Amino acid sequence: MTMTGNDLRKSFIEFFEGKDHKHVRSSSLVPHNDPTILFTNAGMNQFKDYFLGNQVPEFQRAVTSQKVMRAGGKHNDLENVGRTDRHHTFFEMLGNFSFGDYFKTEAIEYAWEYLTKVLGIPEEKLVVSVFEDDQEAFEIWNKNIGIPEEKIGRLGESENFWSMGDVGPCGPCSEIHFELNPLPEGKSVQQALEDDDGTYLEVWNLVFMQYNQEQDGTRVPLPNPSIDTGMGLERIASVIQSFKSNYETDLLSGLVDYLKKNAPAQKEDEESATVSARVISDHIRASVFLISDGVIPSNEGRGYVMRRIIRRAARHGKELGYQPGFFSELVDVFVPMMKDAYPEIVENKDYIKILLLQEEKRFSTTLNHGMKILDEVLKKYKNDSSKKVDGEEIFKLYDTYGFPVDLAEDVLQDAGLDFDRERFETCMQEQRDRAKADQGAKKVDLKVNQVYLDLLDQKLGNSFVGYDNLQISTKLSAILKSGKKVDQLKTGDNVEVLLAETPFYAESGGQVGDTGEIIHDEFRIVVNDTQSPVAGLILSKGEVVSTTTESVSIKAGSPVTAMVAADKRIATQANHTATHLLQSALRTVLGDHVKQSGSLVNSEKLRFDFSHYAQLTPEQINDLESIVNHDIRENGEVVSAEMDFDNAVKAGAMAIFGEKYGDTVRVITAGESSKELCGGCHTSKTGNIGLMKIVSEESIAAGIRRIEAITGDDAVKFVQNSINALEGISQKLKVPMTDVDSRLEQVFAQLKEKEKQIEQFQKELQQVAAEKALKSVEKVGDINLLMMKTDASDLKSQAGTFLSNIESGVVLLAKITGTEKISVILSVSKDLTKRVHAGNLVKELAPIIEARGGGSPNVAQCGGAKPEAWDQLQAALRSKVETA
Repeated sequence: MTMTGNDLRKSFIEFFEGKDHKHVRSSSLVPHNDPTILFTNAGMNQFKDYFLGNQVPEFQRAVTSQKVMRAGGKHNDLENVGRTDRHHTFFEMLGNFSFGDYFKTEAIEYAWEYLTKVLGIPEEKLVVSVFEDDQEAFEIWNKNIGIPEEKIGRLGESENFWSMGDVGPCGPCSEIHFELNPLPEGKSVQQALEDDDGTYLEVWNLVFMQYNQEQDGTRVPLPNPSIDTGMGLERIASVIQSFKSNYETDLLSGLVDYLKKNAPAQKEDEESATVSARVISDHIRASVFLISDGVIPSNEGRGYVMRRIIRRAARHGKELGYQPGFFSELVDVFVPMMKDAYPEIVENKDYIKILLLQEEKRFSTTLNHGMKILDEVLKKYKNDSSKKVDGEEIFKLYDTYGFPVDLAEDVLQDAGLDFDRERFETCMQEQRDRAKADQGAKKVDLKVNQVYLDLLDQKLGNSFVGYDNLQISTKLSAILKSGKKVDQLKTGDNVEVLLAETPFYAESGGQVGDTGEIIHDEFRIVVNDTQSPVAGLILSKGEVVSTTTESVSIKAGSPVTAMVAADKRIATQANHTATHLLQSALRTVLGDHVKQSGSLVNSEKLRFDFSHYAQLTPEQINDLESIVNHDIRENGEVVSAEMDFDNAVKAGAMAIFGEKYGDTVRVITAGESSKELCGGCHTSKTGNIGLMKIVSEESIAAGIRRIEAITGDDAVKFVQNSINALEGISQKLKVPMTDVDSRLEQVFAQLKEKEKQIEQFQKELQQVAAEKALKSVEKVGDINLLMMKTDASDLKSQAGTFLSNIESGVVLLAKITGTEKISVILSVSKDLTKRVHAGNLVKELAPIIEARGGGSPNVAQCGGAKPEAWDQLQAALRSKVETA
């Protein structure tokens, strides 16, 4: 029986587990602590700190099936998706890794054994390639495995050498290729691989990380060479299932067939229909996993890429006759296919559907708006002899409004027009260059400061012991100043202190770093922050506030007393536990789609960011407060326990979007309502929180809301101040507090009615003034001219009223304030604007009153500092009108 995609994933993992590899769960598509890439684009991303030497590996061998996204940045396959047999935005990368353990021989032998023995691929159907200078890999393939020399290609650096970046770990690759078609007569394996002529399909890439590339380009051998391999699940499935295309495998064919079979518009062009179905199938996979990993459609970064993916799918859905809403419904078809391997998408299914439906509707609105703009373009170019629209206009339509270029092209062709493709491509390239420059500006050095790595190498890593102890006696391991170890201290020095054991919590998971004091017999340091620059190292940052002598010598191992600022920590712990209770309440009130996407917990407040698609109503906020405060009054125990990650999740513990967890996790259970994975500090009983009050709720991004709340004494004070303010209002309104709301509604209704009466009265006054002003109209040539001072608050409105009364003419109004301010407006009826241009006249005459101004042909204004020149201004305008 042919293996399914799920079978292949399972067999790969089990094979390498049998070779003593640790099975590591797929990391999120949102890279953890790596701003250099938009999405996880390779299996090695989650192990980058191991390869860079920033972190000591927890295991020497690993195997993964990693979710991968290639639709942005350096790796961008979006435009090829659906049109080729192999390109995808989302796919799974099978990989095995060695961190300073085995190297080339074992990596090659394992790969060959899995392909030929486990999967049963005939040896004669496989060829390999090595880096042209890698004789070691060549000989392993040739002598150890027994592959004939003529079936081993030697390729150059562009094909068979991998590097993490301009500097850092790098090394040669060896690729295993499957024969798709017979080797053309007279052509060698070497030539076929060099030409990439379709004879062979690359199925597995083995990277031998054996060098470190320096700034000057030289490559220095690494002390502990490592292995990083990658094999696309969809690609190996096409080989095992004997299909030409990845889209024909069981991983994707179910979606493709469903879309074609149920398409409302059955297209005569089978190839075009297949492309559209493939695009949608790929894009629903990407969309489901992106949203499940916390990405929300937006206009920038990851969210922008996702929006493009959804809209591209919607565009192809339209080609097949599907209406908006079809893409979100496709979630129900896809989720069952992947639920066993990725159970989290089942939990997030309803939320995913809501977001996709919103985005589909938004895109439908965009298309309608874009068509209106395109109609204006058609009118503009209708009589253009070239019949060619400027490519920049089509680019703006695409870039600003997301309007599909091919749809714009169809509309133009129907109108007998075309567009300048060269100009369009120039604009596209300029945009790519800007994006590339922006990405380059964001480049950061992920390598940890060497001084921290040296401390770990010296076995000076420390542990946190401050969950229950806020003051301990410990020993001084090292003190850093300006990034270097020092052995002398003086008052005023800013330092980082490494203790053998520390009660100071390092900033993590949204909880701020602890503050406090470190006291030695010869010096005292006030700690203002605590950080962990690398796993296993907790450093307290602070200032030396006193020393017994001008300069104090530091001795490693010296005893010190470390004291956490108790008031701040206790308040922070209460806020942290309240955050857990709030998340639980949010899921109760809003639904299970609510997931934490960020937080800040300190001694003053808690801030919680979460996934939700609409503003919270006052009733929902009240419900949240009621639930959380009920949990507080229950005074439930807050307990921590360490357990296996999988067991913790099965027990109902909540995990955070994009967070990286080890095999053993800490679970915090707060009363009966909350259970979360968390390494932070918490109060011992929910009752210690006292009271929680939400003070704000807002949107911070598409699909992401933010709540800020306070607890304890701060919450009590907030409530007291609010009640006091309400009492003051009730006294002024002379009603009980319970009636303030209804009384205010009455007051506002009365005010609104008064405002209407005042507005009507003002209109009547303006009409009276207008009728009176008619008597002041003078005839200058054949033009009616009215010039007068006024006290009106709205000059423009009054000028319009006067002008409507004289029907055709010119109105000049001035409002003079004191002795140094004059405001002027000039209004001209439309039939006269070719003779009397208001904007040009004001620009020319404004200097008379020491002003600058301008405007449109029919109305213009200015403000000056010379009111005494009003008569002169009137004379000048009269003169201009006479000659008009």
